[in-house]
Amino acid sequence: MLYRILRRIAIILCRTLYRVSVTGQVNIPETGKVIMCSNHISAMDCLLLAAFCKRQIFFMGKKELFEKPFLGWLLRNVGAFPVDRSTTDMKAYRHAIDILKDEKALGIFSQGTRSQDFENVKGGVAVFALKSGAPVVPTGIKGAYRLFSKIHLRFGQLVSMEPFHGQKVKTELVEEVMSIIVSKVEALSK
Repeated sequence: MLYRILRRIAIILCRTLYRVSVTGQVNIPETGKVIMCSNHISAMDCLLLAAFCKRQIFFMGKKELFEKPFLGWLLRNVGAFPVDRSTTDMKAYRHAIDILKDEKALGIFSQGTRSQDFENVKGGVAVFALKSGAPVVPTGIKGAYRLFSKIHLRFGQLVSMEPFHGQKVKTELVEEVMSIIVSKVEALSK
């Protein structure tokens, strides 16, 4: 309920503050498990994605955000969950896999932090996709969040995990899948 109310507010805010161009919404499955993987250029990215994705996205966010009383409460109540980026956070890993088992949409930023480049991309998206079999919607955000500026949000075609079914999830496979996903996210964000 809270998510739907805040989504409507987010749509109004995004449409009022920026000139938002959205393409590829048809690439987002209406049901079933899916991973929304986007580049991360601003703290506003979550708001933008939530506003223009017709289904609820359960975002993974850095644990520091959840340590702020009101923000932590708000994030948890809209389905976001914390991850400790300084270690292999098994609690966050299990929670992400549970979201996908429940046929929901998991939201992850491939860079792991706000960045304009793709130099230090994390492998989590590929691990979750390979372990769960969930397809990935590569998503690109382009623009500067300045008042009335143009923001492009592009949802790309699904990246299926079907070609990798049955393979052991090893470092080489994770790197291969991440390379495919990141190349698509990067192309969509240009």
